[in-house]
Amino acid sequence: MSLALAFLITCNFTYGQSTKKNEAKVQFDLVIKNGRVMDPETGFDKVANVGINNGFVTRITTDEIAGTRTIDASGHVVAPGFIDYHSHAQEPYGHKLYVRDGVTTPLDLEVGAFPVNEFYEFWEGKSFVNYGTNVAHVGARLSVLDGQEPDGRVLYSAAMGRAMNDGSQFKTKLYDPKDEKAIVDAVEREIKQGALGVAYPIGYYTVVGSPEVNAVTALAGKYNLPITTHVRYLSQIPPSGYMGITEMLTIARQNNAAVLFHHVQSNCLGLTGPCLDLIDAARAQGQKVVGEFYPYQYAGTYVDADYNRPGFEQRMGIQASDYVITATGEHLTPKKLDSLRTAAPGTNLLMYTMKEEYIMEAFKRPGTIVGSDGMPWIVEGDEGGFNATFDTPYGAGNGHARGSGTHARILRMVRETKAISLMEAISKMTYGPASFLEDHVPQMKIRGRIQEGSAADITIFDPKTVTDNATPTIGENSLPSTGIPYVIVNGIIVVDDSKVQNVAAGVAIRNKTIE
Repeated sequence: MSLALAFLITCNFTYGQSTKKNEAKVQFDLVIKNGRVMDPETGFDKVANVGINNGFVTRITTDEIAGTRTIDASGHVVAPGFIDYHSHAQEPYGHKLYVRDGVTTPLDLEVGAFPVNEFYEFWEGKSFVNYGTNVAHVGARLSVLDGQEPDGRVLYSAAMGRAMNDGSQFKTKLYDPKDEKAIVDAVEREIKQGALGVAYPIGYYTVVGSPEVNAVTALAGKYNLPITTHVRYLSQIPPSGYMGITEMLTIARQNNAAVLFHHVQSNCLGLTGPCLDLIDAARAQGQKVVGEFYPYQYAGTYVDADYNRPGFEQRMGIQASDYVITATGEHLTPKKLDSLRTAAPGTNLLMYTMKEEYIMEAFKRPGTIVGSDGMPWIVEGDEGGFNATFDTPYGAGNGHARGSGTHARILRMVRETKAISLMEAISKMTYGPASFLEDHVPQMKIRGRIQEGSAADITIFDPKTVTDNATPTIGENSLPSTGIPYVIVNGIIVVDDSKVQNVAAGVAIRNKTIE
């Protein structure tokens, strides 16, 4: 039974039929009128009015309805709120840019959090977007191998910096079966704190043994959770990203775990097509698997990432000058890169590795989803670098433009290339992500759709003008998207006439805790 049908039976509504006799008496908290309502699950696509009560869509009709607040969406698309499973910009400034880009649910599933409970406590009662996380496998390794305890948000944690400056055992110690039990126990403890799944960014610690990954994935199978992965080997020559995908497909299949592959085109480069073919073949054989992409030719990284070690030129087809220091915009020379390996291995970089044809291959492939991989924002003068606040001005944060403009860029690509339909593009940002997670996280069953009974997470955009404005240039990579004047989270207007409201509209996307 569909979400809409179940809701209508429960509430005794008549979906899509005229009720003009009684409609004038119905009052809603919020009404969106005259917009092109597009629901990718059902294919519903028509100009209609949407009524919202208590955080839920309770009416979609062509009849006149009244609300305490009304938004006239004439000439605009009314879509489900965008869902982004690849968000590292887990701070108010990052969230402010996300909602301007139409995102209502930015989750960190690639790296995750450790401890999981601290992540949820950090955001409780103060997030204007929905928030959630996987358990960070790398966090368990930091704890067990480096003796460092992250403070929930792993990428922001001082523990990561201490480990990087003290041998980085989490990414340099060769596989030892004696470590396995402690790491598995640490991951299981955090799963029980309501994690959405298990995150494996093993492209950043390729020394990890496959038996360890398999043992941890057995936990995902035990608790009916998905795994997500940035696979080993950012390379188009052996050992390649293609090999990394085959490894994780095998491990996921062995443990009956769903698997999400982050930024396929970034790892596979010239092998993007064959990598997506692998994923499609596995899905055709009954495996639950999805590939993700983002629409930019440059990636975010740091100096000491495994794939940036000497020999990167052949592996990725780039030169030292294709690396740019994120905070300054400086292009590297071979000498400068070598000096940073020793003096500042954690320096954040942009690297120009991807060609337009790799991106279009993923963009046009049915079943792929969009994930921004939005990185933490660096603000000049901050000692820690990642201390942007809600009031930090647009343009002041330095980072990757994908954290500002990914979703508007996808919509602009639809308009300019016509390579896929608008409905398919919306699905890649809404229903596609939701449907991957919904069998494991019940809250996602009512997101990624715009139907009677769905959560009122809604993005309203002008298909003729919506665009990304962020560029790689310092001062421009955190410019907000435009053409998305209204964004609603759980029935609360968070972007109102293109102005972000700092209201606690978001809810925790979280599994039940286990005693």
